[in-house]
Amino acid sequence: MPWAAPVIIFLGLICAALEGLGLYLFIPLVQSMGGQDTGGVAHFFHRVTDWLPEKYRLASLVGALCLAILLKNVVGYVAYWVARVVDGRVAHRMRLRIFERTLWSGADYAAGLNKTDIINTLTGESWRVGSALGIGMRVAVVVCTCVVFVTLLLLISVKLTFLAVGVLLVGALVTQAVTRKAEAYGADVVEANRKFGLRMWESVDALRLIRSFTREPYERARFEDRSEDIRRRLLRLDMLWAIPGPIGETFGVMLIGALILAAGQVGGTGVASLAAFLAVLYRLQGPARELVGSKVGFDGIKSSLMDVFGYLDLTEVPAVKDGTRRFVGLQNEVAFETVSFNYPKADRPAVHDVSFVLRKGTTTAIVGRSGAGKSTLIDLLFRFRDPVAGRILVDGEPLDRLRLDSWRGRLSVMSQDVHLFNETARANIAYGKLGASDAEIEEAARIAGAHDFIAALPRGYDTPLGDRGVRLSGGQRQRIALARTILRDPDVLLLDEATNALDSFAERAFQTALERWAKGRTVVVIAHRLSTIERADQVIVMEEGEVIERGTPQELLSIKGLFADMHAIQTGRVAAAAGGE
Repeated sequence: MPWAAPVIIFLGLICAALEGLGLYLFIPLVQSMGGQDTGGVAHFFHRVTDWLPEKYRLASLVGALCLAILLKNVVGYVAYWVARVVDGRVAHRMRLRIFERTLWSGADYAAGLNKTDIINTLTGESWRVGSALGIGMRVAVVVCTCVVFVTLLLLISVKLTFLAVGVLLVGALVTQAVTRKAEAYGADVVEANRKFGLRMWESVDALRLIRSFTREPYERARFEDRSEDIRRRLLRLDMLWAIPGPIGETFGVMLIGALILAAGQVGGTGVASLAAFLAVLYRLQGPARELVGSKVGFDGIKSSLMDVFGYLDLTEVPAVKDGTRRFVGLQNEVAFETVSFNYPKADRPAVHDVSFVLRKGTTTAIVGRSGAGKSTLIDLLFRFRDPVAGRILVDGEPLDRLRLDSWRGRLSVMSQDVHLFNETARANIAYGKLGASDAEIEEAARIAGAHDFIAALPRGYDTPLGDRGVRLSGGQRQRIALARTILRDPDVLLLDEATNALDSFAERAFQTALERWAKGRTVVVIAHRLSTIERADQVIVMEEGEVIERGTPQELLSIKGLFADMHAIQTGRVAAAAGGE
């Protein structure tokens, strides 16, 4: 809103002019009450008001004074409203910008930030950006106000004005010297806020562990320490912000006393002019203190601004560049051609020279030891990252030429760590297809085998599931997630250790529902339990980022390689053979 600053400054000038006019009216007002003052400005006002009938002169001046102050407050209220609107919109846009960057930038953009850093920046420090803008505009208004008031003082008495400005400058220098640590204290508060947010988040996220280890007193003590630390830091900063007021008021009283003593030594300054001078000077002290206080305030929130803009700089570059071609659906296959990927500062490639084909309507299993590169392949397929070498083709078209929204809109992933929102069962399923009808949601739940237990909940589909679906069992959460995926109706379904957390009965029920729905669809399965991939059309075996075996489960068992060894360990044949010896 480029218009906002000029408007606010203009309104501030009008306020200052109206207030100055009101204060200036004290001169003719005192004259009308019998005060003797004929020098300089007083003579000018005497001539201006001389045409008014003496009978109505005093009432007219009082009315003009009241009208000037009334108009000043009306204009001031409008200026305050505009400033608050601007502050709110700036903070809102900044929060939205931060959230957008978080959504569309890389999830691990090598910034070293964790969830609490992002939340602290988004919910705490972003608000202070609007405050900084407000301080900046207020400083501009205050400067204009000071210029108007100093001009009025000069019109009354040049000598007294120089004396007053000199004393005020000394007061400002003293305040600056006392509050020079405001910036450092502000940085301390930002850091304390971050640590406090981390302590709070970890405690809430680990409630089950805390209770199982009976660590409630320990966690309470740690939380109390963080809270007390931030309380002390905030108190120190608040007390620093409060210093300019007392110093300014002390110097103001000293100044008024000095002016009264000096007025008799300055020719042409009568009672009426001195009264007006002191009134204007008294009103000038507020803006002067605010000017000094604004410097302290800005120093206090400077670290917050650096935190926000630093975060924006870190997330400026998206994880991947969007393509231009719209993807309408998988026709034949997805092909990995000599694909390689390196994580920053990693000792070796996560994926090296990998080639395989995912044919439409088939199931491909990717297996291997932990750290073999399986999850990296999923990230590359979703284009959370791009290969550093090689390419991925979708029906012959390079994946990076496809629009991200249209490509990812035809994919769906399920993992053992199912994320459910703290919403109703209906809302969690409908997340797969926003705007889905109740009939579509219930049909998806029936196919996933979730309808019966959802219907048995206290409020059926409208029952809140709690944070991350805490009110459901592991198998029930998986079926809710499957219903969400079914409603999404993807071309390619990726299962990342989706059944690892389930017992045998829950796993079998989930597999049955999944196989019934996934028939004829393209499925990619990452699994440690080899029993879940017995019906896969092909198995890709990974080792240290490379494909070392490929074929059907039966073919791989026959060649007695890594897959056969893993299968033997899981089925107990190795243990049985050892016992037989």
